[in-house]
Amino acid sequence: MAMRTGPARLAFPAALLLLGVGCGQDDPTPAPVRGRVYYQGALVTGGTIVFTPDADKGGRGPLARGDIRPDGSYTLASEGQPGAAPGWHRVTIVSVQAAPDKPIGTAFADVRSLLPRKYAAPDLSGLEGCVKPGEENVIDFHLD
Repeated sequence: MAMRTGPARLAFPAALLLLGVGCGQDDPTPAPVRGRVYYQGALVTGGTIVFTPDADKGGRGPLARGDIRPDGSYTLASEGQPGAAPGWHRVTIVSVQAAPDKPIGTAFADVRSLLPRKYAAPDLSGLEGCVKPGEENVIDFHLD
């Protein structure tokens, strides 16, 4: 039986290496994460973004969240500290608008989502982010 050599023999190990490169799940130190959120080309001007470690891709640690500011930007924090655990995360984004006569925070406020519901569920959103250790991560989201 002849053994294969050359590029085909090296392709599989190289592919395995590439799967884990860059997300650094081995370093538990939170890394800074910031970015902007867009929906249909326009900035999302309020809401919440949550990064949940993706255990299916080796992610672990506490979830991180951030408020989406009026300029569409966000900065994540986790357990009261700036940043998020390095590794792969599933991402959820929520943005709601209150009815004019019942502002958010009042009893029985009427709200409507400004984004499709799928973006509010980590298993349905299809959004993910790779937080790299030891560097500032800028992760923008362009939603349809």
